[in-house]
Amino acid sequence: MPDSLVSYVEKDQKAQGAHAPLQGQSRQASEHGSGLAFTSVAVLLALHAGGQTKSWESIGLKFDGFSCYLADVALEIHEGTPGLTGWTIGAEHPGVFNIDGIATTVVAETHPHVTSSPCGTEKITGLDHVVVMTDNLDRTCDALCQHLGVEVRRERDAGKGVVQRFIKLSNTIIEVVTGPHVTAPGASLWGMVISVDNMETWAAQCGPDVTSTPKQATQPGRLISTVRAGVGLGVPFAVMTPHVSAGD
Repeated sequence: MPDSLVSYVEKDQKAQGAHAPLQGQSRQASEHGSGLAFTSVAVLLALHAGGQTKSWESIGLKFDGFSCYLADVALEIHEGTPGLTGWTIGAEHPGVFNIDGIATTVVAETHPHVTSSPCGTEKITGLDHVVVMTDNLDRTCDALCQHLGVEVRRERDAGKGVVQRFIKLSNTIIEVVTGPHVTAPGASLWGMVISVDNMETWAAQCGPDVTSTPKQATQPGRLISTVRAGVGLGVPFAVMTPHVSAGD
């Protein structure tokens, strides 16, 4: 297991607005998250994961059968080893693909389902980003861009051989990460971060056996907490407070 999901999130939030854009790209693309001015047609519609819904329900998610919503992204649970197994993305060229090892269904629908999705008594305001691990950054990013019609908007050297690239969909970020900790060939869906409107209330409802005590994220004005591995999600999962605009 590489550095914790908290470390990845906090290192990235610290870099917001401070890292130069990729060569040939505009400064407007150097902001991570909802601040990106670039608009992608591609939209993340669903994440698919093995495991049991009761593990996810322990963090406050509300299921209808085997499905729930993380803001406008569906989380579909099926029998099998816990962990992310694939995704459904709305883009211009539909089909079923293996994108460098990631099971991907592309559909023509590019408008996400709009719903009010709870996490405990709190509202999920968005799926902040999804983390993809890869042994070859160029190969994975090229495959994602080719199949989804998207672009890499930024690259960041996180130190110790870890490099991150960021791909903006219309409703979330794909964070592609490589480094010495990645030894398996190909790419895989690894973890995710959601935002909720009241972090402290959510964490209190879950309790310390489920999630870590919320702490200040590196990005000013945001809190972060991670779900403990013992919960059994099989997915590194963090929760943050929403993005704070410069005027707040």
